[in-house]
Amino acid sequence: MSAAAGKQIICSIMTARVERGGVELVDQIAAEWRRLCDESGDEEVFYRPEWAQAYLRAFDQNAEVIVISAWSDERLRGVLPLVRSRVNMSGLPAIQLKVPANVHSLRASLTVCPGAEGAAALKLLWRALARLPRWDVLDVDNVVEGNALDRLREVARASGCPTARKRASQTLYLPIGQASGNQPPWLAGTRPKFRSHLRRARKQLEEQGTLALRHFATADAEALERFYELEASGWKGAEGTAIQCDPRTRQFYDSVAQAAARDGYLSLDFLELNGKAIAAHFGFNLRGRYFLAKAGYDESFRRYGPGQLLVNEVLGETPQRGLREFDFVGPATWDESRWASLRRTNHRIFIFHPGWYGRLLYHLRISARDTARKLVGKQEDESAPLELKSKPQGSDKDAGDA
Repeated sequence: MSAAAGKQIICSIMTARVERGGVELVDQIAAEWRRLCDESGDEEVFYRPEWAQAYLRAFDQNAEVIVISAWSDERLRGVLPLVRSRVNMSGLPAIQLKVPANVHSLRASLTVCPGAEGAAALKLLWRALARLPRWDVLDVDNVVEGNALDRLREVARASGCPTARKRASQTLYLPIGQASGNQPPWLAGTRPKFRSHLRRARKQLEEQGTLALRHFATADAEALERFYELEASGWKGAEGTAIQCDPRTRQFYDSVAQAAARDGYLSLDFLELNGKAIAAHFGFNLRGRYFLAKAGYDESFRRYGPGQLLVNEVLGETPQRGLREFDFVGPATWDESRWASLRRTNHRIFIFHPGWYGRLLYHLRISARDTARKLVGKQEDESAPLELKSKPQGSDKDAGDA
């Protein structure tokens, strides 16, 4: 599918370009998009063009791609990549727009430059989107509260367009400050019993041999294979949700790993006992923020909490890696709550077309459902923290947090 020249909308000194085609549209703009990511100071790795490219090539090769971009003097100021598809919404046919991402992309947004210029770019992107033909709803999951896509929803709402934001999950993260007292900064907020568990488990493993952390900043084929095998060795493999269970998913993570290594933010970390990996991270380190995208561990070592030990080992290299935050990325779990208490909220956002059909879909999908939940007393209190997922890794006796 070849890109077609798009129409232009002028807003002050900025010009919006609307182009239609396939993944080649993202390829063409990728270099400028990366520069914009670096300029914007946005530290989220997931919003970079390589993630959209990996998604499209692995999961949606024949997608109808639309790229709306804002330019000033041939400098990219904002970019909103979209995929158009037909869906059923509340029993009615609808044309849906979404960003090129799925559950493996972890988080979704668009990219704009900082400051007042970025705010102007957002308004221009919205004007171009509102005038785009053939769409009924923009529906995007895994949107971090306050990011650029969430702000686009606010711009659309301010223009009178029907929108909605539904809380989907919360993510724990650990800011790493200055050392205080006798504890390193990443352990300062943990409980004494948990710290005791870490020391005891490490000692018990060291009695069995050599315990070591091994780090890869390159997309080493052998290291990636070891990670995929370890991740599939437990319940994920049994349920068919591990990366290597689906060739498309494997292709996606291979592509992301190669791009992250090229741009210097890949972090594959292994905790090894006598050279055998017992826990592993598929992670990223961009500008001091460590993102734990995927993790796996050898369940025969479960009672030692190898995943917790690996987190501690990575955090122990904070000075060398320049870490200032550890982001657990996925829905908050009990394991992670031993390290962190601060939460980021992720939403599913909806922006409905301002025409009559979009407003009808909004009424059926959002307004009517909200009213029904309120009448039966099932309306969610979004000010309350969401329940933590799963149970602590290791035995209750060893990993308890009393």
